[in-house]
Amino acid sequence: YSWSGNTEHIAKYVADKLHADLYQIRTVKSYPADGRETAVISQKERNSNNLPQLIEDFPDLSKYKKIIIGAPIWNFYMPTPLEKYFELTDFSGKTVIPFSTSMGVGQRGFLNDFKSRIKNPQQIGTYIDVRFPDNRSPDAYSNAEIDNLLQNWLRGNNLIIDKAVSLNNGYTMPVLGLGTWTLRGQTAEEIIYTAIKTGYRLIDSAQYYGNEREVGNAVRRAIAEGIVKREDMFITTKIMPAAYDNPRQAIQRSLSALNLDYIDLLLIHQPGENDTVVYKAMEEAIAEGKVRSIGISNYYTVEALNKILAQAKIIPTVIQNENHIFYQNTELQQIAQKHSIILEAYYPFGGRGHTSEILNNQTVKALAEKYHKTAAQIILRWQLQAGYVAIPGVDEPKYLAENINIFDFTLSQNDMASIFAENRQKRYGTW
Repeated sequence: YSWSGNTEHIAKYVADKLHADLYQIRTVKSYPADGRETAVISQKERNSNNLPQLIEDFPDLSKYKKIIIGAPIWNFYMPTPLEKYFELTDFSGKTVIPFSTSMGVGQRGFLNDFKSRIKNPQQIGTYIDVRFPDNRSPDAYSNAEIDNLLQNWLRGNNLIIDKAVSLNNGYTMPVLGLGTWTLRGQTAEEIIYTAIKTGYRLIDSAQYYGNEREVGNAVRRAIAEGIVKREDMFITTKIMPAAYDNPRQAIQRSLSALNLDYIDLLLIHQPGENDTVVYKAMEEAIAEGKVRSIGISNYYTVEALNKILAQAKIIPTVIQNENHIFYQNTELQQIAQKHSIILEAYYPFGGRGHTSEILNNQTVKALAEKYHKTAAQIILRWQLQAGYVAIPGVDEPKYLAENINIFDFTLSQNDMASIFAENRQKRYGTW
């Protein structure tokens, strides 16, 4: 409900940001434009319990799990039109998330009133009040300012997951990307190019994959066509064990194959002889401007991580490992978090030969039906909410759009827990 337009302004911004439906509670008889007159009328309505008549074009709430409700603060309480709407509406099974707009007072009274009058919500989310300056103008805040005011509230209510994560060196990395392990030749270039057109900005490659040249070709093609700029893309590659004896030459070889000015993330592909020497060479490549971020891959134990940390001048930004519902290395994730290291999941669907077992898992299938999503989307959303970066691979372009369409829903805490319970500590890779 909005009286002056302030609440409506905030609500429209939130709806646009979340791609949510927007409905407005309206009264049959309008209130005066003068705030003092409206305050007097609403107080009389409240005292007499003669609440205003509403235009009953209410939305059907049955298709919604989360409902955000906003209104101005009147006389230290909810406005009486919202009180009337609560009288007419049952919120059974819904998570209801409140916000208010105000001149700076009455927040506690509003929230207590809200909680006491709403009928049967499953859960009430975290509340926020947006204080408007004295001019009371709906245009008092720019969209950027509103975003800054609301972002922690939206995140705290699991309404948004950022599409990028900040690394421990200040760079940002997309939370969802494309793995290219199975892609070769012209097919690789076309799928990677299509992925960029579809919205992917993280592309994962490796010397061992034999497709760095195709990755570079697809990226430069997209840049030439104005689809992206170089700084929009985040390109990962890895030094393969066969090159550990001459890592500086290996780094230059990757740069030449990619034909890009720099590598966003360079990883040691797996533990091996001279891997600490390789890591030192990667640190030097950062100083030379050839590489922006460095990390490690297939390091599964705390001991293996500590071996790198013991001699590192630059803390790894990323550990890229196998991770899926049957293998959740939470111990390593907890240690990594102490160093602000991000865990990146390859094989989010289990890898070749195992995708059917994971995609047909009964817990995952039940959640897919509940959220009207595919099993793959449920798994990827779980990965992101669990704090991982995910890089699913595809063999066919048709799966690109499916995999990236995971930012319009949120798994509940109970549903996240049901997937965590599937952990069997079962890895499929042997390296």
